[in-house]
Amino acid sequence: MEIGTMRQEQAASTRKRLLESATQIFTEKGYEGASVRAINRNVNLANGLLYHYFPGGKKELFKAVIEENRNEIFLAIEQLKNEIYIELPLKEMLEKIYMGFVDLIDARLDIVRMFFREKEVLECVSKEQIMQVIGTKDPWIADMLRQKYLRGEVRKMDFEMAGMQIASILINHAVIKMVTDCESILEIPEARKRVIDYQASMWLSI
Repeated sequence: MEIGTMRQEQAASTRKRLLESATQIFTEKGYEGASVRAINRNVNLANGLLYHYFPGGKKELFKAVIEENRNEIFLAIEQLKNEIYIELPLKEMLEKIYMGFVDLIDARLDIVRMFFREKEVLECVSKEQIMQVIGTKDPWIADMLRQKYLRGEVRKMDFEMAGMQIASILINHAVIKMVTDCESILEIPEARKRVIDYQASMWLSI
């Protein structure tokens, strides 16, 4: 391996370690409570090295943390939306959507909480982008229900309003997890089943 290539890989590895350390410290301490010294010490790096990779210091590093995690969350949301739900019966489709979102939020809960806790986030992410973390105006759910109607599986309905109902339940879960340690209705199997049974009773074709 050439020396230049090796140095590039070492630099990329060090930058990644700094971002991982910063993510941990920012989520634990918040932006104001985090220090460059703590971020460096967490990965055993010299105090001045951070400025080599992030000349703007803590603010630039925080922006990089937000952008990287924002992109990861948006990618996870797109992957959730691209799952093949249409072939599933309605109740199984709803179960998969709800539990997929629960898993998505739970896997990134500290990051999601930081998005809504730190005012500095708004310098890096628009309000519209933040809303994508907990809900979406994208009509993908309505489109799936519309396809199920064309297949004769559900009755004709206001598909947009039905999609909004599902999105509202997803948003409710995200908000509860952001501000409390309580279980949401989606995390309680009996309660989730009641929601799905109720929706199916309204939407299934007779």
